[in-house]
Amino acid sequence: MTSQGGPSAVGQTAAGEAVTTAPDSGPAAADHMAALATGTDSATAQGMPGTDVGAPATGREVVVAPRQSYDGGPIWARLLPPLAALALSLWNISIPSYWRDEAATLAAVKRPFGDLVAMLGNVDAVHGAYYIMMWPLAHMFGTGELVMRLPSALAVAVTAAFVAGIGRRLASPWVGLAAGLLFAIIPAASRFGQEARSYAIVMGIATIASYLLMRMFTAEPRRRRRWFVGYGASLAVLGIMNIFGLLLIPAHLVTVALQSRRLRGGKDARKLAAGWLVAVVAGIAVSSPLLVLGWLQRGQIAWLDNARAATWPGDLNALVELTGATLVTVVIAAAVVVALALSSDTSRARRTPWRWRLTELSLPWIFVPPVLLIGASFFSPIFTSRYVLMCLPAAALLGGMAVVALGRVVGPVALALALLAGLSNQVGVRAPNGHGDNVRVSDKIVRRHMKPGDVVLYTNPNSQSFSAAYPYGLGKLPDIALKQAAIPSGTLAGTSVDMKTLRWRLRHAKRVWVIEINSCVSEPQMMSLSATPLGPAVHGLPLHFWGIWHERNDWLMLYVHGRGSQHAKTACIGHT
Repeated sequence: MTSQGGPSAVGQTAAGEAVTTAPDSGPAAADHMAALATGTDSATAQGMPGTDVGAPATGREVVVAPRQSYDGGPIWARLLPPLAALALSLWNISIPSYWRDEAATLAAVKRPFGDLVAMLGNVDAVHGAYYIMMWPLAHMFGTGELVMRLPSALAVAVTAAFVAGIGRRLASPWVGLAAGLLFAIIPAASRFGQEARSYAIVMGIATIASYLLMRMFTAEPRRRRRWFVGYGASLAVLGIMNIFGLLLIPAHLVTVALQSRRLRGGKDARKLAAGWLVAVVAGIAVSSPLLVLGWLQRGQIAWLDNARAATWPGDLNALVELTGATLVTVVIAAAVVVALALSSDTSRARRTPWRWRLTELSLPWIFVPPVLLIGASFFSPIFTSRYVLMCLPAAALLGGMAVVALGRVVGPVALALALLAGLSNQVGVRAPNGHGDNVRVSDKIVRRHMKPGDVVLYTNPNSQSFSAAYPYGLGKLPDIALKQAAIPSGTLAGTSVDMKTLRWRLRHAKRVWVIEINSCVSEPQMMSLSATPLGPAVHGLPLHFWGIWHERNDWLMLYVHGRGSQHAKTACIGHT
């Protein structure tokens, strides 16, 4: 593969291979470009895409094609990854019910714009840019699943395109094609392409930033300024969209350090590092107000104190499952290990190629952000896999390189195995309860059985936004624990009364719908955001148990006024 800009030179690579300039035209140049396009050329010049610096020296003379002859491959190979990613993201996009996080999005964007801005000063500032982006869509086209999830589906398609672009630039058109397709078929990619939250968009921006970083490396020094500006702007947007996206910066720091080492610490290396640092500082400065607000509102992630992903080794399990299916992760990792083993076999007459520049970008991108979050979680739980979803494209890049390195027969077989390994997960996440909660069905159950005078009680603050998701039943019931409504209080779902007041209200209620999430407990407890029990919800009150409905992670319990059994020990039997 070749890069744009700059003259070719005669010299030696860091591996000790002699380098000469290829002819500008003729059969020799054509043969060389064909070898590059299939990823079979043994090495390229130092500092250019595809350099195998660090590979064993072969002592062979290596011919480098002229930079201006960059070939991105056929147009169909460029279009196929984003089209495949978009198709998979649109597949049954409206079937899964909104879940609790998406209900929070709806609770935010349904209010008048001024009230939305006021709310962001109190809660959810980290998602503020996403809410502001979604607000006009919701008010112009409604809050149906297709409308609210479509931006994420488009973001996944864009991500696939840039994953393929990185693969083409750092290796070959076929590595780009394989990486883009692998990303498209990873279950987590299209799963979050069907999510009315910012994570897919953050993943796309992180991939664009990584592409711009790579272009900074391959551009002529005098033409780097536009890539510096674009890179800094992408970091600013990344931080504004979600502050956890800025964890990409330490990963890129490692990549820049490796590139500086590749350039032997010379003047060009210093200029590159300085330009990168300026771009980073500018990006952080622009997004710094969100960093401040995010810190002030850090209590919003108190739920991680009790979350599985915030406990060791649950966080490692979450990383293994980042692709959406453990088996997919195993297939990709196995393909990479086998391809690396074949690449290191110098006894082969024609060594299986491995592009180390791609590895130097991808490995820090995969590991640095989650390692930092996991390390921080030892002091204060902050890790959840959604915050590092942006690392998924890096896994696809390594996997795509492995697919091509395994050859024309074994490589496509590995890609097919990854598809089959994730097929059941792909189908599962598109079921009505595929996102965890089935708020739609719960809402319809309430509509079917509700009566005048009914009230609702959300025992966990994370379920309080359920009423904003659908118009059927929950939104029509008064929240008996409500102290001040969402808009006047500048919060997502309003503020709650103290336990003494709540118990007094429940004592006089005719019928109470109790909403439990995550687990069914024999005696419903009111919980804080950090899942700390605040006290019993109905125990000891003149309310008797009438019925229970279970929808995956959600339980509806109906209690009716009057003396009688509360079924405190039997209500959850068969529904856990």
